[in-house]
Amino acid sequence: MNPARRGIESNHMTASRMSRRDHRRGTARRARSRKATARASKPAAKTVAKPVVKISSKLAPPPQVMFRLCQSGWSVIVEKAPNAQGTRFVCPFCPVSHRVPGPVRGFRKIRRAQWVKLRRVEE
Repeated sequence: MNPARRGIESNHMTASRMSRRDHRRGTARRARSRKATARASKPAAKTVAKPVVKISSKLAPPPQVMFRLCQSGWSVIVEKAPNAQGTRFVCPFCPVSHRVPGPVRGFRKIRRAQWVKLRRVEE
């Protein structure tokens, strides 16, 4: 480094965008006083009671319902989507294809007492 410039520039290099004057000043002291004045001048915010609205998230999967299949103890899991078009699926237990009101998400073996309570698939 040129000896004539040694007094102007500092020896340490920083990656910040602050000038040397800002660096020497107490920035924490200035920020603290700014926060204190902003807090004091702001009026207290009143909490307004909003009506509770049911939020249906697009991220959450739609609820699933089960329908009774032709084989006893077996049910099909169907997504219950609003205004969804009916879906035909091939039954794994008989040669007939059945119709359900939404997309099929799988099959499930359940106890007979629960199976009897389920709605039967169409056709």
